[in-house]
Amino acid sequence: MAAAIRPELDAKQDRKTLIFEGKSPNKLCCDTTLRRVPDGSWVMLMLGGGDTEPLPQNDLFLSRSRDEGRTWGPMEPIDLGIKKSNPNRALVPSELMVHGKQCWMFFANHNGKFADWTAWYTISEDSCRTWSKPQPLPEKIHTSTFTRNHIVRRNGEIVIPFQHYLNPNGPIDPRNGVMISRDGGRTLEVHGWVRISDDGNYRGFAENNIVELADGRMVMIIRADRLGGVLFQCESTDGGRTWSKAVPTDIPNPGSKATIYHLGKNSVAMLHNPNPKQRNPLSLWVSFDGMKTWPYRRDLASNPGRLNYPDGFVSKDRKYLHFAYDDNRFKAIYYGARLPKLP
Repeated sequence: MAAAIRPELDAKQDRKTLIFEGKSPNKLCCDTTLRRVPDGSWVMLMLGGGDTEPLPQNDLFLSRSRDEGRTWGPMEPIDLGIKKSNPNRALVPSELMVHGKQCWMFFANHNGKFADWTAWYTISEDSCRTWSKPQPLPEKIHTSTFTRNHIVRRNGEIVIPFQHYLNPNGPIDPRNGVMISRDGGRTLEVHGWVRISDDGNYRGFAENNIVELADGRMVMIIRADRLGGVLFQCESTDGGRTWSKAVPTDIPNPGSKATIYHLGKNSVAMLHNPNPKQRNPLSLWVSFDGMKTWPYRRDLASNPGRLNYPDGFVSKDRKYLHFAYDDNRFKAIYYGARLPKLP
C-alpha cells in the first residue's frame, strides 16, 4: 500500500483549465457539475445569472468541451421555457445524471429567496442540447428538495440521494434519503428520512453523497452546518431502503458540499474542504478500506477565499478524477486530479 501513496508524483500529472470567469451584472458561478455525456463531449452545468444567490436572476448555464477539458465553449443559458413565462423564477441545478444515452438534469425552481421552492427534472436525448418538458419529483419530495450525485448499484438499480426540508420557506430541519429506480428511471421510489439533528432547530443545508462498497453496504455522507465542524454519516444494508442514524465522523468540514466516488473494491475518493473553519483548501482524500481510514491526502487548490462544491466523474481507466469547482463564486475551474495507484 505504501507504494501507492505518492501524492507529490501524482500532483505533477494534474490538469487545470479556466472554464468561466464571471463579471457583473452576471458574476455568479455556483453548483458546478462536470459530466461526460453520451456523444463523448464533456459538459459543465452551473448556477449563474446575477452576481449572488439566491436572486430571481439565477438560472441554469452550460459550457461544453470537445477535447476532454483542454478548451471550453461559451457559457450558455439552458432554455426550458420557464424564464420566458416568469422571469422572476430562479432556477438552480442540483444533479446531472448521465444514464445510457440520456442525460437527466434535476433542478429547483423558487421565487428568488428559496420560498415557493419546487423540484423537477428534465431529460435530454442529444447530450444536453435540447430538453424535455420538466417533470416534478415524487409528491413527497416535490417541494423544498435538492437532489445530489446518483449511483448505479451493481444490481442495476439507480439510486439518487436527496435533501428535503420540511419548512417550505427555507433550509430548516432537513431530511436526507434516496430515490430508487428499478426500471431505468421510469419510476422513482422515495426511501429514507434521516435527520442530522433531533431537536428540529437545525438551520442550514444538508447536502449528501452516497457510495456502494464492496460488501453491498451503502454509505451516505452529509454536510452539517455548525454541528462540530465535521461531516455526518449513515449507512444502509438493504440497498438504500432503510438507513441508520446519522452520526458525526472525524472528517473536518466547514459546512460545504463534499463528493465521494467509488474507485472499485473498497477504494473511495473524496473531494472536500478538510478545514472546519473555511472552504479552503480543496483537497482529494482516498480510502482503500471502505472509508474507515483516509491515508492518501493532498491539497489540490489553496488560493485565498472559498473553493466550493467540487463535482465530477472518474475516468474509465480510474487514473483521473475529473471535476469542476467554483473559485470564490465567480470562476469555474476544470481540474483533472491524478488518482493514486489502487490495490
